[in-house]
Amino acid sequence: MHRWKFPVLFGLLLVVAAAGGGSGGTAQAATTRVWTGLSSLNWNTAANWDPVGVPVAGDSVVIGATAYGKTLNNDAGYFDVVNNRTVDLVLDTLSIGTSVKIVGNGLGISAAIQMQKPENISILDIPVVLRGDVQVSLATGTNLLMRSETSPAGSVGLDMAGHTLSKSGNGGLIFLGDLAGPGTIATNAGFLTFIQPVTFGGTISLSAGTEATLGTLTGNGAGPCGSAPNTTFVLSGAKLSVDCAVSVRSLAGTGEIKLLGQAARLWIAGTGGAFEGNISGARPSEILCCSAGSQTFRGASTFTGNFFVTSGRLTLDGATFPAASQFSAQGVPVSRPSLAGYGTFGETILTTANLAMAPVNGQFGFARFPTLQFAPDVGVVYEIKGATPGTGFTQIVMAGEIFLDDAGLLLTFGGYSPPAGQAFTLITGASGLSGTFSNAQDGKPLPEGAAFTAGGMQFKITYKGGAGHDVVITRQAGAATPTPTATPTATPPPTPGQTKFKRFVPMVAREN
Repeated sequence: MHRWKFPVLFGLLLVVAAAGGGSGGTAQAATTRVWTGLSSLNWNTAANWDPVGVPVAGDSVVIGATAYGKTLNNDAGYFDVVNNRTVDLVLDTLSIGTSVKIVGNGLGISAAIQMQKPENISILDIPVVLRGDVQVSLATGTNLLMRSETSPAGSVGLDMAGHTLSKSGNGGLIFLGDLAGPGTIATNAGFLTFIQPVTFGGTISLSAGTEATLGTLTGNGAGPCGSAPNTTFVLSGAKLSVDCAVSVRSLAGTGEIKLLGQAARLWIAGTGGAFEGNISGARPSEILCCSAGSQTFRGASTFTGNFFVTSGRLTLDGATFPAASQFSAQGVPVSRPSLAGYGTFGETILTTANLAMAPVNGQFGFARFPTLQFAPDVGVVYEIKGATPGTGFTQIVMAGEIFLDDAGLLLTFGGYSPPAGQAFTLITGASGLSGTFSNAQDGKPLPEGAAFTAGGMQFKITYKGGAGHDVVITRQAGAATPTPTATPTATPPPTPGQTKFKRFVPMVAREN
């Protein structure tokens, strides 16, 4: 046996650690070391620091004005021979007072990153890992770039490692590389910009007056785009701007979501988020949702682009959109999307989808449409808990024409039993009405005056109520009998060339 191997290896580790000046060195009190650059541009040169000595774990580093415009090489840290890797230097605080670029080994930060001098742009072209909850303070006019425009695609700029980053100051934190890991980013001022796709699986909270941008360097959709498909954005009077094709997990809070330019396209994966604020932008901008989840909108918006609901559920909780906007719910039989709730929609068309006139947070309302069109494989679901429109059920209020096209009508009552003779105006105000419903429970057509059963009760339907175009159902005499609750069945779409669409055709979302 070679008994000398282990003692020699242990000695070698000590020598390498001591020489590297990093986490494996001899323990010492934390020091604030100021960069002087008197000898070279390498961090691992003792003469480059005041006081003289290479930074070690727990130190704070100050980069002053003498480093302006230089590229500094972080060759500190130490080499772990056993695991054949470089162990990052972990600093308490990194303070930058000028415009520099730092390359080389990665850094760990346990307390703070600071940029205090206005009009400076610095680049940390190294992987940075949070080793604790970190305060990032960026003075007005400063910009801190995590990774470089020339860094390899997908290279990590910042690994949150489950911690919280709190950003203050009116400067900008710009990600040209990946933002990785779980955790939370909370901004109190300034802005965040994402130029590359990020894998961050946490929450970004934006306070009033702050802005996050998912965009490109060009601002016109060309080049890499700052998509964040695993990230939840929570706005508190803040702004989220989009100028390219991006994804987010969900949106919540208040403020503004702004879609900019010709290439703006926002895909919401949907995990139950509720956003109350203005969505702005114009066609051809697009918003798509909701994967297998849901997204709720509240508040008044000025968005005149296109909504595509290709899966999941998009709900309006009293939200209002201009008539010039377009809503399209289009799915496949195995994954039928839903458009739900009440408020003011734009021009709307549904194909292989459901329109759910159900309460939102226990409240009914009025669902207003300029035009509304169904395909035969659409389910129109009404939940009825009382006789008064807006409080007992959600009523569809039209400003223009409606095309029923044999869509399946499904009524649910949840224990409510209206008396004989009680009428319910399901749709009112249409300037024109084409087609009739079918019964979603048995697939049979419901022509003018047809009798049908819903919730174990008998009803008759007319399409000539009100001024001549209202859809009204009336409870008929007879005892209610229990009937199993049914859901709309997905029937095959019409054969091409046989569709009954009168005014407009289904909108098809572009591929990602």
